[in-house]
Amino acid sequence: MAQRQRETSQQQRMDENRVNRKLYLLGGFILLISIPTHIPLLLVCSCIFLCVLVITDIWATYCLREIRYQRHLSETRVIFGEEVTLSISIENAKLLPLPVLQVNDNIPRALPLKGQPFRKTLVSNIVTLESLFSLRWYERVTRTYTVQCINRGVYSFGPATLQSSDLFGFIGRELQDEAVEHMVVYPLVVPISSFNLPSQRPFGDYRTRRRFIEDPSRVIGVRDYAYGDSLRRVDWKATARVQELQSKIYESTTTYSLSIFLNSSLKLDNYYSMHPALQELAICAAASISNWALDEGYTVGLYANTPMSLRDDDEEVKDEEEGEYNLKKTIARQLKRRTVSIPPARSEEQRRRLMEALARIQPHMGTPLEEVMQRERAHLPNGTTVIVITSIISERLMEVMLRMKRSGHAVSLLLVGDNPPPSRISGFPVYYLGGEETWDNLQVIYGNVQPDNEETPTEAAGFTL
Repeated sequence: MAQRQRETSQQQRMDENRVNRKLYLLGGFILLISIPTHIPLLLVCSCIFLCVLVITDIWATYCLREIRYQRHLSETRVIFGEEVTLSISIENAKLLPLPVLQVNDNIPRALPLKGQPFRKTLVSNIVTLESLFSLRWYERVTRTYTVQCINRGVYSFGPATLQSSDLFGFIGRELQDEAVEHMVVYPLVVPISSFNLPSQRPFGDYRTRRRFIEDPSRVIGVRDYAYGDSLRRVDWKATARVQELQSKIYESTTTYSLSIFLNSSLKLDNYYSMHPALQELAICAAASISNWALDEGYTVGLYANTPMSLRDDDEEVKDEEEGEYNLKKTIARQLKRRTVSIPPARSEEQRRRLMEALARIQPHMGTPLEEVMQRERAHLPNGTTVIVITSIISERLMEVMLRMKRSGHAVSLLLVGDNPPPSRISGFPVYYLGGEETWDNLQVIYGNVQPDNEETPTEAAGFTL
């Protein structure tokens, strides 16, 4: 219904700007005068004038009809630093040719096109891609561009505006194409050179050097029976074979469970300016650690004090029967996405969920991280390794971290900022990730971004924990 209404309104706008009918009356009046007066020049001029009016009216009326515009992205979910092909196709599906057709397509400023100039718009995060076409009858033209995905986030391509006119340029026509393409750019993932954060969960899937508790589900051998061994420990098959009591030897194991708490609040300096580079570095660290942990078989969870960026059609819940917005459902969906909460799991689907959430994180100055940690503390598995990634340290945050440590969790602090912190704060190990310069170097190495200075890092960089 909405699509039909848009097409009807567009058709009405196109019909409103036709040639003024009074000009036809004027041309016909001059033609009638030239016949009885026998003035050949006046007759020729009136005929030419009427022909120009007819041609102008035909072109102005039908120039943008049966025009099919398509925009296609080769990938809609992209890893940071990759390049994607953007294809723009326009087809003139009618007999009337179009000498000039201009297409203005809105694309995100954060994803530049290789070697393509832009026209800036009033919206700071959008630029206009201007394309000029000349189409014959039933002709289709396709142009391709290379999109450089050098910024994390959710981006929209479109809408586009198509502009044309009559053969003489007297009457211009404009058509709005509302189709929008969306792209998700995942955060940058860099190598983790080492990871020495221990797990404190006694039972699980991986070997551990600490043998204070054994896992009865794993038998690695037998030994001679010792006084005090439970009868459940006796291996009766081995006992029958050697004719002496034999006890099972169990392997002590641990489940590597990792929960990442990301503080995405923007840091303000003395001049109240924001530092988004620190936030991007923190998100990069969270993505890199979670990716490494999943490769190593960890169960990984993610929690962040931020709302996620949504597409326009995801933000609105519409009641199709009544044609009105369901306010309660909309508010419920908005509140649900005020913070990121992904319970620990171990699968490729979990990897996709983590990357999708990190890609959609947007800057804000809202819920403190300690509130998220306090709320999720009771739901964490026993002995979970907790990693707190932040650029801001508060007394309240340290108190919540201390409570987690007393609950049996191994807690570590990862700091981003321009000033290196001490190696330990309030008894917690501290790992320094770097500051804005570190993020700039990572962009140069992995995103093919031109450096601000002449010194260009050539070696691959990563995090050491």
